Amino acid sequence: MTRFALAFALMAGVALAPSAGHAMEPYLPKTPGAFGKADADRNGKVTADEIAPLAGKRFARLDGDKNGSVSAAEIDAALKLALERRRDRILAKLDADKDGMITRAELERSIEAMVAAADGDRDGGVSLEEARNYRVAKLKKPATGEKTN
Repeated sequence: MTRFALAFALMAGVALAPSAGHAMEPYLPKTPGAFGKADADRNGKVTADEIAPLAGKRFARLDGDKNGSVSAAEIDAALKLALERRRDRILAKLDADKDGMITRAELERSIEAMVAAADGDRDGGVSLEEARNYRVAKLKKPATGEKTN
């Protein structure tokens, strides 16, 4: 495994952490699933009126003391919780021996498994299309963790 591949894998994991914070502020949906949830009237377009209830739900979750305002402390608490959950997911996925640490060997095994799972034509590499298909398949996993077909 090259240093570039290791660095890429680590950066990919770190790059996902800010997404937790992004989910706390209003945003336009970019994935088909998120867009479908926001497009309440199913007309293929989202409006401010359709996005507002979703943002309102996030606001209500952040407003811990229910005073109608979200403080910096409440945002900090939500970000801390999201970061702890992300840490736990990373450890659950990469820490094979469950000792609370990820070794280089555990990281390399995880990368090899990821590439093997995404390599649809089994040629030893992952094309952009295969990477996209792998991501979509992961997003479609039911709560049991099994992939759907």
